[in-house]
Amino acid sequence: MVQLSRSLLLWRPIPYVLALLTTVAILSIHMLPSVDSMLNENNTQISHVFLKSQINYHKEIAPFARRPLTTLLIESTQQLFSFRAGYAFILVNFLLLGFSGVLIYLLSLVLKATKEQGLINMLVFFTSFSVLFAFFPPVFTYDEPLQYCLLLMACIAFVKRKWFWYMVLFSLAMVARETSVLLLPALVLLLPGMQNHPRKKLGLNLKKNSLIIISPILFYGCYIVFFIYHQRLLHSTHTEITSRYSCFLENIENTRNIVESIVSIFITLGPFLYFSYFYLKRKNSETWKNNFVHAFLLTALINTPLVFMTAFARESRLFALPLIFLWPMFMQLFEHYLKPLTFKRTFQELVRNTQMLLLFGVFTLFNFLFCFVYYPYLGLGENNYFAGYIFSVCLVLSLHYCTCKTLSK
Repeated sequence: MVQLSRSLLLWRPIPYVLALLTTVAILSIHMLPSVDSMLNENNTQISHVFLKSQINYHKEIAPFARRPLTTLLIESTQQLFSFRAGYAFILVNFLLLGFSGVLIYLLSLVLKATKEQGLINMLVFFTSFSVLFAFFPPVFTYDEPLQYCLLLMACIAFVKRKWFWYMVLFSLAMVARETSVLLLPALVLLLPGMQNHPRKKLGLNLKKNSLIIISPILFYGCYIVFFIYHQRLLHSTHTEITSRYSCFLENIENTRNIVESIVSIFITLGPFLYFSYFYLKRKNSETWKNNFVHAFLLTALINTPLVFMTAFARESRLFALPLIFLWPMFMQLFEHYLKPLTFKRTFQELVRNTQMLLLFGVFTLFNFLFCFVYYPYLGLGENNYFAGYIFSVCLVLSLHYCTCKTLSK
């Protein structure tokens, strides 16, 4: 059995097969008759009319019109295959989503993961809230699959020091979605390389490469100036920028919106922040690995308040950008902290520890009451699996916390 498992892991197409199967599973969840997603509008038929309206919306409204790449791919697919809007939208976005998973695997291998770790990293990506429920309201994914593909390819080029391709791919990622620029501070300050550089060499490396790393800003700046003036979007862009503050007011407008905003941040970043806390508590000599955690935290520190102040916090995909630094490194960083959950002895020790078992029971009770009593009462999470997902994540985290406390005694 062990030999069979190893042979399967060594089978070269396995990442592609797994990415295909997982992507089809995500599509199937979105098409279930009991749910209401962008793709089916609470029935088993693809919503061509609604998806066509979304494509048109992203062509006509200023903040979306300056991100033309996803729309260009969808419309090109329509023309090439004579597809209806819904088919083209689904084909493009789910191919990009599947390819993003494969790129997570490939980048993991570049970052010294084993094949098994790479496959698990890919599954962590696919089961992240903003990916698993990408096209459910109010997540409303559109440009992110293409953005992830371009950023992950740019990261591979970055690590391999393929600077020309890094500049091209990162610049395109900024055109796909300008928020990509928020990754640059971490790239400049924390990720000059993937090796454990001495301090002197680190400074020399930064001086040598920092201008190359931030060069996509120049290319994107030229693009956006040309695009705004060519499309005559100056006035609408100014209006859009000045109206951004209204999003913040809506995020805190009432109890429902505040809870929804907090839950959106927690369910997107919370599990990764939790394991990052455990990682940083333990001294680790491999500095290059620490840099990925620091890069994640720095980008989250920049991105989270920015999204909360200028966008609708309920759109949880907006908080997921910092995870670009953790998805391809998840198992290399956190495998040690996940192992207790795989041992039978861990649960035996937990059962024997009355105090920790009681604490786990209290956590589970509050978790259940929030997810299945209070959360639906606010009218959130209707016709989807959000409450069940939140409950499952909190259950695993509380179990992990209680078992770690038990084993540390």
